[in-house]
Amino acid sequence: MCELSRVFVRSVENEERMQIRFRYHPDIQTPFSQQRVYNFDRLKTEGLDKTIGHIATKINSIVARRVRRLQKKNKLPDADVAPTEVCVSLNEDGSVISSFEPNASAWTQGRCLQIEDRLFRVCVNVPTIRKMSLPQPMMVGFSVYANINLEFGDIADCEFTWYRVSNGATVTSSEESGNLLSEDAEEQETNVTKKCRKNNKQIETKIGVGRSYIPTADDVGCQLKLECTPIRAEVTGEMVTAMSSTLVIDGPAVLCPFEKRHRLTERLTSPDWFVMIFFYFHHCLYLHSCMLLHHFMDLHAIWQAHL
Repeated sequence: MCELSRVFVRSVENEERMQIRFRYHPDIQTPFSQQRVYNFDRLKTEGLDKTIGHIATKINSIVARRVRRLQKKNKLPDADVAPTEVCVSLNEDGSVISSFEPNASAWTQGRCLQIEDRLFRVCVNVPTIRKMSLPQPMMVGFSVYANINLEFGDIADCEFTWYRVSNGATVTSSEESGNLLSEDAEEQETNVTKKCRKNNKQIETKIGVGRSYIPTADDVGCQLKLECTPIRAEVTGEMVTAMSSTLVIDGPAVLCPFEKRHRLTERLTSPDWFVMIFFYFHHCLYLHSCMLLHHFMDLHAIWQAHL
């Protein structure tokens, strides 16, 4: 199983390009979630030297930008803080891989990407959540399922943990896992999260595990947060977090029609049986519902339209 320091490689057969992704920050003390996400899309036939050179150039440009921001913030002269060039290479058992090797064969499982003195183990086609979001609205008593775009794995094998997030902020935007593939993890905080952190009012409470969650009365007025870790056998992908864009609201005071129907099929039948349910709609009740929905139409016209 790969450790936290990993470089994720997506290489699908019959596709001309491959994708490379990893998190990196020059300061090793920076929390993992705050490290910048680097994404690269390269041709499989491209030489390793060009890809490594492109990675090094990208990292160096980001480091230089951070240095300039630091100089501007602390009002330092340019000579006081000089960025150093970051060295990047792809290794196997301590030996540097030939720069003439194509990407398709260079980025294989078990090799290591080295950035300065830090190693990132190459992990190919690990279970990956490319996007995850929570639906809206969310009502008490009704199951909530996340919308998940998963690669190289099965939803049934994933681990899900649900949290209730209470705060005094007004919801203005959502925090989704599509953010996993964004350019800069440091810029992924939503207005809601920023405001809550500023006021120190955000409280997260673990409320459940599993593919779905049914909100309770305790969740009303709060957001829901979901953490999902994709798993395939012994291979674990990177955990993704999604925050609901709306608050949980009260459910209807009466049973919905489908809830009444569900009472007739509370238990599964045996494999050699099936149940058929017939619904008879009285024409008067049907016309009454039509009048409620189409109050601008004449009753005779509605009746003729449905004969």
